[in-house]
Amino acid sequence: MTAAHAQHTHATQDSRRLALALAIAGCTLAIEVVGGLVTGSLALLADAGHVLSDGVALGLAWLAVWLATRPHSLRFTFGLHRSEVLAASVNAVLVLVFSLYLAVHAVERLFHPQPIEGVGLLLLAAVGLVANGAQLLLLHSGASINLDAARLHVWGDLGGSVAALAAGVIVATTGWLQADAVLTLVILAIVSAGGVRMLIRATGTLLAATPADIDLEAVQAALRGVPGVRDVHDMHCWAVATDFVVFEAHVLVDEAADGVEVVAACSALLSARFGIQHAAIHPERRPLIQVSQVR
Repeated sequence: MTAAHAQHTHATQDSRRLALALAIAGCTLAIEVVGGLVTGSLALLADAGHVLSDGVALGLAWLAVWLATRPHSLRFTFGLHRSEVLAASVNAVLVLVFSLYLAVHAVERLFHPQPIEGVGLLLLAAVGLVANGAQLLLLHSGASINLDAARLHVWGDLGGSVAALAAGVIVATTGWLQADAVLTLVILAIVSAGGVRMLIRATGTLLAATPADIDLEAVQAALRGVPGVRDVHDMHCWAVATDFVVFEAHVLVDEAADGVEVVAACSALLSARFGIQHAAIHPERRPLIQVSQVR
């Protein structure tokens, strides 16, 4: 199976999983909005809000997967793979904005608690918990930044469901109304931390930073070990998308070596050892006067 065919197969699988998860989110949203209004629970409404943002996130993720499968063109020579990174960035921002909004209301509830119907909250939170679990099962595989961002939203929903469930138990058994707000703040802190990490990761990709799992010094040392290679310089490595890493370098070739064979050997090494499928190796035959540092 070629790399392009494998990417298309993974994209199709991702698209189906995201569509099913989106359908679950729509059903859950309708149930929890009604339930939150009836019980007066902030935690349940927070969970419903997360489900809404989750629906938007899953929709964006599905659209990004579809765009990434569009053919390359003379205008978009790498295709639209980076749409997945853009979707992840938007989703990370949505997580942070929504978490801040809910945190403000949760703090207000700490000082001004409102009546909550604990049993109703307990039952509806259980429904949300089951739905979130089903979504995570659908999205558990796949390593793209796009799916990671979608999973972050679902984990936020799951946390909101756990908070609502715990709040329902506490309110029903002790009458402590502030439990709803306290647990909401705990979950929001955890989800916000994930949102910050996701935003940093997506920003690094958009700024063409070297992928975290690629050690350029190790790549340089490996290429220098290829027969016929005198030195390697002017290296550049960036990710168009999670599974689409691009590498470029100038290779100083021995005068007696076959430049075509050296380039082929370098490309094969990059693919086999470092998982880099798209490499542009520029052979040079000139006296080695100055070698640039890795950059």
